[in-house]
Amino acid sequence: MAEQRTVAVLGTGTIGASWTALFLAHGLQVRAWDPAPDAADQLTDFVERAWPALEQLGSTPDVDRSSWSFHADPAEAVLGASFVQENAPERLDVKRELLGRLEGAMGADAILASSSSGLLPSDIQAGAPFAARVVVGHPFNPPHLIPLV
Repeated sequence: MAEQRTVAVLGTGTIGASWTALFLAHGLQVRAWDPAPDAADQLTDFVERAWPALEQLGSTPDVDRSSWSFHADPAEAVLGASFVQENAPERLDVKRELLGRLEGAMGADAILASSSSGLLPSDIQAGAPFAARVVVGHPFNPPHLIPLV
């Protein structure tokens, strides 16, 4: 059996929850973080509601929709992830603060895709210790139904 790849989802609101469901449907292990007090419960509910559509769309056979974990700290969530999908609010200060919290936790080859529709990639990258590995990855919405970036 192939090793299960791990991704992190930072911010599990509408877009982040949808990314999580899509990643799970493709057999990825997801490590999630969100500052909202009820975020883990909301994520569980979203994945359950989205799962029938993902099965109809052809999810990877025999995947485990519970193959995710929720973490209290974003730096903990990115540990071991080869890809990080960041979905913080569309505010440069919030995104930069979040990326700063990841210093030393992201793997040396991990890519971080920021869901941004209006911020410049160079502005998001500025000051990030891993700036060369930060890209904009803004999805069509919802990502689990329209997997286009």
